[in-house]
Amino acid sequence: MKTKFKLIIIAGIFILLSINSVLALGITPGRTTINFQPGLHKEISFSIINSENKDMSVVFFVRGDLNNSVTLEKVYEEFSSSDESKSFTYTIDLPQSLSEPGKYETEIVALETPKDIKQKGTFVGATVAVITQLHVYVPYPNKYLEAEVNVIESAEDREIIFLIPVINRGKLDIVDAIALIDIYSGAGDKIKTITSDSVSLASLERKEMVAKWKLDVNPGRYKAVVTLRYDDETTSISKEFNVGEMFLEILEINIKDFELGGIAKFDSFVENKWSEDLKDVYLNIIVYNDEGEIMADFKSPNYEIGALSKMEIIAYWDTAGVKKGTYDGKLILKYGERSTERDIQLKITDDSIKVMGITGHVTVKSRGAFSLTNILIMVIILLIVVNIIWFIVVKKMMKRRKT
Repeated sequence: MKTKFKLIIIAGIFILLSINSVLALGITPGRTTINFQPGLHKEISFSIINSENKDMSVVFFVRGDLNNSVTLEKVYEEFSSSDESKSFTYTIDLPQSLSEPGKYETEIVALETPKDIKQKGTFVGATVAVITQLHVYVPYPNKYLEAEVNVIESAEDREIIFLIPVINRGKLDIVDAIALIDIYSGAGDKIKTITSDSVSLASLERKEMVAKWKLDVNPGRYKAVVTLRYDDETTSISKEFNVGEMFLEILEINIKDFELGGIAKFDSFVENKWSEDLKDVYLNIIVYNDEGEIMADFKSPNYEIGALSKMEIIAYWDTAGVKKGTYDGKLILKYGERSTERDIQLKITDDSIKVMGITGHVTVKSRGAFSLTNILIMVIILLIVVNIIWFIVVKKMMKRRKT
C-alpha cells in the first residue's frame, strides 16, 4: 500500500511538471507591414517572451532584402528567470527609391543562447530562434491586384464560402474587379463556375470579395481556379480544398491575469474533427484600428493535433500602446492548406478582453478559475486524498482483525 501511495504522488508531480511545458522563447508581433515611402524613418517595437521563466541570453541579428536599412537597438540581452518579457526596438531607414516594385522581406531573428555567452565564448548544442518579419511593399506603376483565397465550409448551410482578400498594390485606382471561380473535382473534371461580387479599389486599398457555392457533391478533395478580372487586366490563383469532415473547431479561448499594456496570453482550445492527424496547425489573430489598418497581427507556434482529439494552442499579444475600446478583427485557424476564419470584435478594458464573433461567438475570460491546469491539479489532489483515506481504513481493519 505504501509503495502504491508513493507511485501516485510521483506520478502526480510528473504530471504537474509536464503541464506547463511550452516553447522557451516567444516573439510578438509576428509581422509588421508598411508601404514604401522615400526616405522613411520609422521605429518599430517588438517583445521577447521568456515562456519558461529561465536564465538565458538572446542574440539579435537581421537578414533579408533590406537588412542594410535596419538598425537594431540591441544585439544582445540577458534574461533572468524573473523576466517574463522584454521590449526592444529597431529602426528602418528606407532609401529614396527601390529598383523593383513588390514585396521586400526582412527578418529580425532572436536566437536563444546559454546564459552569459559573452563571457563563456562559443558553445555547441541545440538552440531556439524566433522571428519577427518586416514586409515593405513598393507600389507598381499602374494597376496591380494581389489576392489570396480562403476556403470556409459551412456544414449547417451545406455551402462553401470563398473569401478572397484583394489589395491594389498599384499606383492607379481599380474601377471594377470581379472573381470567376472554376471548381474541379479530384479527377480534374470541371463541375461548377461561380462568380463573386464586384468591388472597386483605390491605390493600396484592401477589400474582400466573397462567393458562395451550395454543395451538391460528395466529400473529397477539390480545386478552385480563381480568375481575377480588374478593368483590362487579369490574374489567376488556385487552391485545393476538402469537402467533408476535415474540420478544426475553436471550443474556447481563455485569457487570465490580463493587464492593459502587458502581454496577453491567448489559451485556445481546439478540437480536430477530422479522422486523421493534422500538422502545421496555428492560430492567427488580426486586429484592425478605427481606420481599418492592421494594428496587430500575431500567431501561435505550429502544432500537430491528433485525430479526433483536443489541444491547447497558445498565442501572445503585446498590448503596449493599445487603448481601451472595441476593435474589429479576424480570427484565423490555419491547418495545412485550409483555414477556419471568423470576423470578431475585441472589447478591451484595463483588466479584461472580451471577443465577440460576428458570424460565431468566442468567449474570452479575463480571469477564469477552471483552466485545464487547475482541473488536472484537482484530480491529482483528489486521488491522493482517496488513497490516504483508503490506507487509513485498511489499517484500522487490520488492527480489528488482530484484536
